Amino acid sequence: MARRDNEGHHGFAKEKGIMAGHSILYLGRGEFAADYLSELQTLPFCALLTRSAELEIPGDAPSVLDIVLLEAGPAIAQAGLSLSELIASLGDYPVIALTTRDREHRGIAAVRAGAQAYICIDDITVETQEALFEHAVQRHRMQQRLSETDVTVLSILRNINDGVIIVDDQGHVLDINPAARSILGLGPRTQPDATWAQMFCCIDENGDNYRNSADLPLMRAKSGEKFSNQVAVYRMPEQADTILSINGQGLYDGNRDLVGGVITFRDITDIARKTTELQKLAQYDELTTLPNRGLFTEHLARAIGRAQRKDAPLAVLFVDLDLFKSVNDTLGHDIGDSLLRQIAGRLRSNLRIGDFSGRWGGDEFVVCLEDFGEYSNAGAAAQKLLLVLSEKYEIGNAEVYATPSIGIAIYPDSGETADRLIKAADLAMYEAKKRGGGRFQYYSQALNTKLEQREELEVGLRHALVRREFVLHYQPRIDLTTGRLIGLEALLRWQHPRFGLLPPTRFLPILETSGLIHSAGEWAISSACRQLAAWQHRFELPDLSVAINLSPQQLMHERLVDAIADTLKNTAIDPGCLELEIGDGDIVRKRTKELDTLRSLRRLGVRISLDHFGTRDVSFESLDNGFIDSFVLDQSLIADIDDNDSHQRIIRAAIAMAQGLDIEVAAEGVETLSQLEFLRSCNCNLAQGYLISRPMQPEKVSAILRSEIAGTRLLARGMP
Repeated sequence: MARRDNEGHHGFAKEKGIMAGHSILYLGRGEFAADYLSELQTLPFCALLTRSAELEIPGDAPSVLDIVLLEAGPAIAQAGLSLSELIASLGDYPVIALTTRDREHRGIAAVRAGAQAYICIDDITVETQEALFEHAVQRHRMQQRLSETDVTVLSILRNINDGVIIVDDQGHVLDINPAARSILGLGPRTQPDATWAQMFCCIDENGDNYRNSADLPLMRAKSGEKFSNQVAVYRMPEQADTILSINGQGLYDGNRDLVGGVITFRDITDIARKTTELQKLAQYDELTTLPNRGLFTEHLARAIGRAQRKDAPLAVLFVDLDLFKSVNDTLGHDIGDSLLRQIAGRLRSNLRIGDFSGRWGGDEFVVCLEDFGEYSNAGAAAQKLLLVLSEKYEIGNAEVYATPSIGIAIYPDSGETADRLIKAADLAMYEAKKRGGGRFQYYSQALNTKLEQREELEVGLRHALVRREFVLHYQPRIDLTTGRLIGLEALLRWQHPRFGLLPPTRFLPILETSGLIHSAGEWAISSACRQLAAWQHRFELPDLSVAINLSPQQLMHERLVDAIADTLKNTAIDPGCLELEIGDGDIVRKRTKELDTLRSLRRLGVRISLDHFGTRDVSFESLDNGFIDSFVLDQSLIADIDDNDSHQRIIRAAIAMAQGLDIEVAAEGVETLSQLEFLRSCNCNLAQGYLISRPMQPEKVSAILRSEIAGTRLLARGMP
């Protein structure tokens, strides 16, 4: 290494331009640094101006001085000043403390007292020293410029809880506050060099490296860009990733010149992990831990892409348990839930690596088979599942048996999209059920017409509201004591442009699976309430009521309560005149979101009715919990009431129980006078059915209401 000319080493140069590198003042007696001083004079980036054994800057110190090297040794104590006082007295210059490795604590103390950095002179490399000098100078200049702008900024950044990093306009790190060091796992002696800025947050929130260094948060900030809540991953070797939320902006001096940038950040790792856990909960079925329908559909779409690239077949199996309801009805829902969990376990353990399954809903499961070879192998896999799933289940002290029906759809013959394949497999499964269940069925062209019709209906449903194709028909409900019409059940119909007037059995399942049930349901409730308000006003019938069916999916919708509240306000009807019928007794019993919705609806004053009573597993607790105002006896109980003693006993018991609980009872499907008289004899409150009236359009209801006012009863008029 070539030695610098000694001119100026011990005297002061008049102009900085005559000297290359950094102008240095050495404060110390040199008793432990003689060799270091000698070497320092040889370095091309150093110009040793003078030495001072008195640890103070000579009076003729030049304006060109860049760095003060301070011995962090015994001489400091001998000067009669504390370390912080001494460094403060040198505040016009960047101070670098000198120590040795065995006395490193002295260097750390100097940094804490205000020094820019420290050097262990016994193991410092030339390259590191050059970078350190440059960094110290730049950092000191930046601090001076910042202090001109706001004298409190440095104190603030050392005391706030967010991490703060300041860079100059070249991207050199000038300052890191204690919070940043803690978040990033940096010790108090760690001095990031100029390259560290390029490494910081080099991974984006997806775990990918930033493609362009200009996209790095620090680089964006020093360019003057202002941004907030930038998510990035801080990654260091052999350390767990830290997920950060970063804000950044440029720094300007008093003349509004851009002098660097600052980023503030906080550790959101725990929050991000909890968010991931919530996302997992949203993607996996809580009961079985299998992927839910959303996640399964995503996996299937990717599998279709792989099959397309490989030009290979792919099969979707739709699995539905036969007579699963009887398990719940006879053994209880806890046994039913355990059965579903065991079925999920058997699916997992009997699929090949690469195949995957999911829970579609209820007792329905879906399976994807990739690269299964011959067409017939899909059937062989289905047959294996039939045998495995039909084997005995031991749940507690109970032995349970369940047989599945399986539908098979093959890509690309049965469809080329995830949605199409699942629908085809579902349709094939229903065909297997029609043939007795406990078997599998391939989707075929013979079933294609049904699927195309279903898809046409689904497409049409997405426009039905806009095109005003939905209509409501109303079926009267009479008081069995007085014979008066006291309410109506609103029944949704679809006036299809090609298929004509469709009952809900044709399109309601599609509404529910497609998510359109929420908008259609809101329309039905709003329309029925407006019509009820018009009838109440026109015919002066303030107690006339309307009943509307709700699906479980509607009860899960966050807008349901608000939508009903808005409708009640806009129509000004008494909330007690609106009755919402729910068709699943499980909802009333389980402590779920549906239960919270029911609480909110009851607070509005709306009546809640349990539909299809007698065909569901409904406990006494369900009826005695205060949620149910009435229940509707299912028409299957009424249909053979004349000949079925068992049904007669069930009806008498149900009505007696309801009277004890102050619950109103209605009967649907009343078609004969003998059925009506039996219900009257049991003190049933209300009845509806073809004997009284078929569902009808609003205009015909108006005519009947007019007759009611005139004293003509529906039963006296006969069937309309």
